[in-house]
Amino acid sequence: QVLAQDCTPELKFIVLLKRDQTQEHNQITVKIANIDVDIYPKDNTFMVKVNGVEIPISNLPYQHPAGKIQIRQRGEGIALHASNYGLQEVYVDFNVLKVKVADWMKG
Repeated sequence: QVLAQDCTPELKFIVLLKRDQTQEHNQITVKIANIDVDIYPKDNTFMVKVNGVEIPISNLPYQHPAGKIQIRQRGEGIALHASNYGLQEVYVDFNVLKVKVADWMKG
């Protein structure tokens, strides 16, 4: 399912939700420019993959080499920030999924 996407011709971002019917947990995929970020629960914590490479929670906060995306642990969940691409924040924990779009993208 598409949760949010940039509808400009550049298609700066898209946030996708994939439900795991067996575990009843959600996998979130955020595509920003040429970067794919997967956030999903595993063993009472969250796993983060950037372009298929696992980023251990102990290595957070993570700054993408291009400098446009930041991923950090916040409370029980994971927060992704990419305001240069119009995504102020994508936050996910075991109970909440929140997508905040940058003010300049609204309208």
